[in-house]
Amino acid sequence: MIQKYVFGTPFPTDAVVMNMEPAKDSLPFFTVDEQGRFTYALAEDDIVYGLGEQIRGINKRGWQYVSWNYDNPNHHEDARSLYGAHNFILIRGAVTFGAFFDYAGKMTFDIGYTNRSQMTIQAAKNDLVVYIITGETEKDIVKQFRQIIGRSYIPPLWAFGYGQSRWGYKTEQDIRTVAEKYKAAGIPIDSIYLDIDYMERYKDFTVDTERFPNLKKFSEEMQAQGIHLVPIIDAGVKIEKDYDVYEEGVEKNYFCKNAEGGDFVGAVWPGRVHFPDFLQPEARAWFGKKYSVLTEQGIDGFWNDMNEPAIFYTEDRLADTCAEIEKLTSGNMGINEYFAFTGMVAGLNGNIGDYDKFYHNVDGKMVKHSEVHNLYGMNMTRSAFEALQKISPDKRTLFFSRSSYIGAHRYGGIWQGDNKSWWSHILQSMQQLPALNMAGFLFTGCDTGGFGCDTTEDLVLRWLQY
Repeated sequence: MIQKYVFGTPFPTDAVVMNMEPAKDSLPFFTVDEQGRFTYALAEDDIVYGLGEQIRGINKRGWQYVSWNYDNPNHHEDARSLYGAHNFILIRGAVTFGAFFDYAGKMTFDIGYTNRSQMTIQAAKNDLVVYIITGETEKDIVKQFRQIIGRSYIPPLWAFGYGQSRWGYKTEQDIRTVAEKYKAAGIPIDSIYLDIDYMERYKDFTVDTERFPNLKKFSEEMQAQGIHLVPIIDAGVKIEKDYDVYEEGVEKNYFCKNAEGGDFVGAVWPGRVHFPDFLQPEARAWFGKKYSVLTEQGIDGFWNDMNEPAIFYTEDRLADTCAEIEKLTSGNMGINEYFAFTGMVAGLNGNIGDYDKFYHNVDGKMVKHSEVHNLYGMNMTRSAFEALQKISPDKRTLFFSRSSYIGAHRYGGIWQGDNKSWWSHILQSMQQLPALNMAGFLFTGCDTGGFGCDTTEDLVLRWLQY
């Protein structure tokens, strides 16, 4: 049985596709206080599953987790946020039930960390929907949950084969060499990924014609060998005169706004960028149609990246930081000044305060991004999925994303973000997969062998076996 409980004025996330009337009785299992904290008394033998892409064990007890999609490539076991937000938990014990906290902003799950015998859950604002699911078994509870969030995306068959992805392949010849070496080694390969260097100066829906003189012809050459090319698409749109995606987005008001009503400026790979307002249906449709620039050149797979959205810096914070650093470095830097210096530089990337600086246009109302932050990546992939349903209705296209929320599983798969060549990150991936499957993600995995650091032979062999 599934019951729906509404608190405050929730933002519609589109995570749940089944229409349900709110329950008339009070919320079971949890106590709710005046501060909007949901508490549950944990018995000694209770196990808490879920939370999708999160750190630590399959049993989530004993740590504090924060649902806040975050570009965190250097995460260790003390991380509290990763690239996705999946607020579904399943408690197994004397009472076994599931709970989905449908909230698009920052949310904290303290699962027996501060108090061993208590779970405390709190949203930044008490405007959310809680679904309580009871059933005969854990599998029954998960099945019911999966029914209310909708059918999962299934990729094309070739996407289940071996795919080679490595940042640093810069030219057509680099890709050709990879294919040749796989063939020489007798290793089957179904796809090779194109990271940001295939673009013209990191501009979405462009191709650097010096590095890839004829992408359509090259794509045909690769497909003749059974290899599909899978280019990356980033969330930030470069600010550049006469660049059509930028010019159209400004003209149509399809970019997120700042507090003064102008187009918000952040910075990622291309430098200064605007972020498409994927919460606008019109902006989603506009951006999604741009994928045809690449499908017309034979591309039938995409990975969406940097869509938490990642922000390397904002100009005002960068200016303030540079001014403070100038003061710190003008004299003798002692230990306090040194740590202040390194802290300010590190604090530029993904600074949580920057997400309060821009807004989405939702049915004519300006909504602060931080209140809907975890929906951004999902709606970017939704943009592509819905557009390609019209552009290529008779063809399965590969989509997957770095950032996600529950509901994103209907539009594409995900990968588990930037990881490292660490044994602990094999374990982390294994611990995340069951929880991601509970949340509907059937096509998911991690960078085999690790994205960052140097790997070893035995590490790669074990990772391949897994």
